[in-house]
Amino acid sequence: MVLGLPTALLAVLSTIILSPVAVHAVDLETVLAGQANLTTFRGLIKNHTDIFANLPKGVTVAVPNDNAFRKLGNWEAYNESTVAATLKYHILTETIDMPSIEKGDSVWASTTLTGEKFSNVTGGQRLILTKQPGGEVVFTSGFATRGTVLVEDLPFDNGLVQVIDSVMRVPETLESTARSAYTDLTAFVGALYATDLMSEVVKHKDLTIFAPRNTAFQQLAGALENMDKEKLKRVLHYHIVPGQLAHVWELKNASALGTAEKGKKVSVTRHTNFIYINSAEIIQADILVANGLVHMIDNVLNPDLAGARPDVTLTTAQAPVFTPVGATATGTTVPTPFASDLPCTASCPVAPPAAKPTGSGGGAGDAPSSNAGVAPARCTGLAGAGVGIGLIVGAIMVAL
Repeated sequence: MVLGLPTALLAVLSTIILSPVAVHAVDLETVLAGQANLTTFRGLIKNHTDIFANLPKGVTVAVPNDNAFRKLGNWEAYNESTVAATLKYHILTETIDMPSIEKGDSVWASTTLTGEKFSNVTGGQRLILTKQPGGEVVFTSGFATRGTVLVEDLPFDNGLVQVIDSVMRVPETLESTARSAYTDLTAFVGALYATDLMSEVVKHKDLTIFAPRNTAFQQLAGALENMDKEKLKRVLHYHIVPGQLAHVWELKNASALGTAEKGKKVSVTRHTNFIYINSAEIIQADILVANGLVHMIDNVLNPDLAGARPDVTLTTAQAPVFTPVGATATGTTVPTPFASDLPCTASCPVAPPAAKPTGSGGGAGDAPSSNAGVAPARCTGLAGAGVGIGLIVGAIMVAL
């Protein structure tokens, strides 16, 4: 007993003093209510208690502000399952405070979005968090969608809240990503269709793909289009690493990765800020797709020349490892090979628009896009695989 206080009262006081969590506990809604311009996300939480009522301990919730939802526009076409998937994609499975990220570094954070329909990667679909030179942290999601953190590290019962200025986009298939965000990959996608490999690529989990840009295919149009189907399959298999998510920082100098072409590996060379796969340079790294990631490269890889290595003294692009044939050696002045093998989407025929791909964070630099002379996609009656995330909250917004 102290100062004549009863033992029972002392026990109560000790519990209060030694248990600050009990005094300062605050739920997610309370934290969000204390911030301006978060009305839309708060409404989504109320309509999705199955997701937010029992959050695990130690999470980070990325909360888009109201302006982020306004930027989406045409959201009424989104169905409920896509809305739910998007919300799960905004919940990171660990507590990440923004000061812990070093400038120039990226963190690949797993989210609570799992399940093959939206995320066929082990441990849940990822978001990329990168600290910019100015100190701000940027979230990067599918389709190169970026969101800057506006308010950092708001604590709540289960972890931290980060307020961001964009709605993160759930990564979609390779085809959808190539059509809508990285149009410099349409030749590679068309080649997968031409060889009946697309169904194989879609079903596999944890893929790393080294996808040549369109100009690489244009430069070799004669050689590649004259290949028989089985040989072209070998070439494409050599660009695919199954069962391994090889993020850009995991590509160590002089390391090798086994490919889908049996017995064949690709080799990694790092020189200053450049990264090469065999002799092809990575020009855009870590593009998120539903079942893995893509690194865009500037040349087509040859499984019969696995020993090809870059001449790092060159100030120009490395030479192709196939022999250009005829007029196709002029590169971008010829039609993009395999574009006609792309199945049509809502409107047919479709010619992918020329566009410069947007960076996805952690990349070696943006690649110029070339779709000059692209042939129309063949009309197969197949619908496009992608659904725009700009539509995600229609039903919920109507209900608010």
